[in-house]
Amino acid sequence: MLKIETVEHLPLDEIDTVAFAGGGNRCWWQGGLISYLMDQGWQLPGTLIGTSAGAAVAASCLTDGPKAALDACLRLYAANQRIVDWGQLRSLKMQFAHQEIYPEWLRSFVHVGNFEQIRQSPSRLHVAITRPARLLGVSGSVVAGTLAYVADKYLWHSIHPRLPKLLGLRQEFHAIHEAAGHEDAQSLLSAAAAAPPFMSSRRIHGAYAIDGGYIDNAPIPQQSDADKSRTLVLLTRFYPKLPTMFRREGRWYWQPSMRVPVSTWDCTARATVKEAFSLGNGDAVDALNRGKIRL
Repeated sequence: MLKIETVEHLPLDEIDTVAFAGGGNRCWWQGGLISYLMDQGWQLPGTLIGTSAGAAVAASCLTDGPKAALDACLRLYAANQRIVDWGQLRSLKMQFAHQEIYPEWLRSFVHVGNFEQIRQSPSRLHVAITRPARLLGVSGSVVAGTLAYVADKYLWHSIHPRLPKLLGLRQEFHAIHEAAGHEDAQSLLSAAAAAPPFMSSRRIHGAYAIDGGYIDNAPIPQQSDADKSRTLVLLTRFYPKLPTMFRREGRWYWQPSMRVPVSTWDCTARATVKEAFSLGNGDAVDALNRGKIRL
């Protein structure tokens, strides 16, 4: 069991790397948190890391901002009445609304009009994807990754699981500013959130890629001890036995103050994404008012 160190003060002004965990709609907690901090004058560090919807929230910070991304999400969800199109069952298919909504949402804040902002930004976003295990293929890797996720979540309560890599799944990081253009950047972000059957796998550089969370929901590349000491991980899953802010293996962690009040996969008008955003906003306000962070 790795030692968890409770911290009373998080020196944000000394952080060089921020990692955005995935988690679907739970990532709006990150959006609310970062939005408030940026409004207070906090500057994004030089390195951002993310996967799944966490990578998308990080990308929005480099373009139009999390609030604009939230507004786009609300518009898309408001126009959608169901998660699954059951009419497709006649042809033995299940059509999930995420297949259309998620790429459309990405296009709202990563597009030809602002991709140059990403390229010129002093903050570099590295997006984590999962490469399927060679012996399992895409479908087998999805099953293996899902079982590993369940085991880690309910049995071992791991923050950074080891089982997926032991099963042959491979993790890669791709810098979004190195994408050939806005469409390739959109494809990379879609691949990082590709969790079949909700969203199909994508080809990145000629090979299939799936959601980075199948290996690690809070992905971090190899780091030196010095780099770890300047890294902050923004979790979206609530660990009730852990403090809101803590250190583990030298890194800093910040988790929601309570379970994020939103369904991970809901993409309809009923989704409480505004409440998730508000929780992040409130957690940032509380931390700043109580002197727990230094901008």
